[in-house]
Amino acid sequence: MKKIIIFLALGLLIPLISQAGCCGCDPVYSYAAKGEVTSAVWVRDQACVATGKILTTLQKGWVVQITDKTDGWYKVIAPNGTIGWSGETFFTITDKALTSSTPSTPSTPQTSSTSSTSLAWLKGYILLQVQQRGEAWYVNPTNFKRYYMKDGPIAYEMMRSFGLGITDADLAKIPTNTDTFTGDTALRSRLSGRILLQVQQHGEAWYIYPKTNKRYYLKDGAAAYEIMRSLGLGITDSDLARLASAELVVVPSGSTPSTSQTPSTPSSVADTFVGALFTSTGSQIPGDGTFQKGSVPSGFNYKIVMQHVLDRINYERTKRGKPAIVSDQRMIDTASVWANEMHNQGQITHTRLPVNMIAREWVWQNFKIGFRETWGWLYENIGGGNYNRTQGINESVMASMDDLFDYYMSEEAANGIHYQTIMHDHLTHVGVGFYFDGDNNSGKLYTVFHYGGLNKNIPVIDKVW
Repeated sequence: MKKIIIFLALGLLIPLISQAGCCGCDPVYSYAAKGEVTSAVWVRDQACVATGKILTTLQKGWVVQITDKTDGWYKVIAPNGTIGWSGETFFTITDKALTSSTPSTPSTPQTSSTSSTSLAWLKGYILLQVQQRGEAWYVNPTNFKRYYMKDGPIAYEMMRSFGLGITDADLAKIPTNTDTFTGDTALRSRLSGRILLQVQQHGEAWYIYPKTNKRYYLKDGAAAYEIMRSLGLGITDSDLARLASAELVVVPSGSTPSTSQTPSTPSSVADTFVGALFTSTGSQIPGDGTFQKGSVPSGFNYKIVMQHVLDRINYERTKRGKPAIVSDQRMIDTASVWANEMHNQGQITHTRLPVNMIAREWVWQNFKIGFRETWGWLYENIGGGNYNRTQGINESVMASMDDLFDYYMSEEAANGIHYQTIMHDHLTHVGVGFYFDGDNNSGKLYTVFHYGGLNKNIPVIDKVW
């Protein structure tokens, strides 16, 4: 009898774990309820955004049967009989009747004419293709073009590329989605639909929802994707086609650059090329910190600061079974120049002007260092900070780096993008660059971390960052 009990227990546990996917391998519980869809949402074969295959789309207003739940997910039965997993936040528990197997198409935004200008009110909205599979598009308010929001990593790129810097004082004038105060209505209207980055903090991202002009916190790419989709508007294919589209390019690792842009592959990663806007000073050595920008205060010792940062990175990596990494002058150079560019733009931003460009592409264009062929991926974390002589120049910079690094590591529980970057298996080298915005005694910092992998034959990374 004891053997039979053990057999049954295993028979119950194994299917439940496999059904839930393994984004965390959370337990699955039976949960009999009916859920009304609050926004168009995909149904996946696993309870996981990263690896779950999209099976079908549930439209806003449909009522579906819920059979099980796990952390943040419901297992549902779609009206067409498809069974899979959808995010819990997209449902409201209800006693309404289940939607029939042939539901009608939900209503879509109405327009007064067929001219493209009649759709101008859609600036800043997320649009969902109700006649397809609920594909999401962000209408950039600055150029009135739509960008395909494929998944969380793309949502993260949008945060970085379209983000507009804002001070804490101005951000406080915009209510959050749960606040009741009015705030600055003129400012809210002017920033409607924009993605904002807190330049005086750590670059936290917020989305100003055009319907209410309230702000929603976008903790990371996955959160941005789920939140922005939940606020989406349905739109027909014909109306969507009237909006010009543009592509936010994220080049996958291992791709081959076009010959029109790229000279022959360098013989070593230390090579430089004619035509580079900046000539990297470094080779594969720890580096002396040259290339720092701005009013570099007297007494600043980059080696001390970089060793402090490197020690913190490697302590956290090795504690989790990851290999230690080393500092590299070339990445110090590229990070320093980008810190200078952030200062020129007056904001903590990943956006390359005058065109949107990922960090690795920007390094190629400006330094002609072959990240694309030899380095694999270049990753970038950015932030702010302060320095002052009263505390000690080096001590104050290290304290600012501690605050920034603590913020990155605080994302561990949610597996946030900054934490993932620091812990990535492919990392081998890092460089930190500063722009000192002040005088010889005090000021603020623009800070850039550039991470990369110098191992040759790096396989294609299956997730775009």
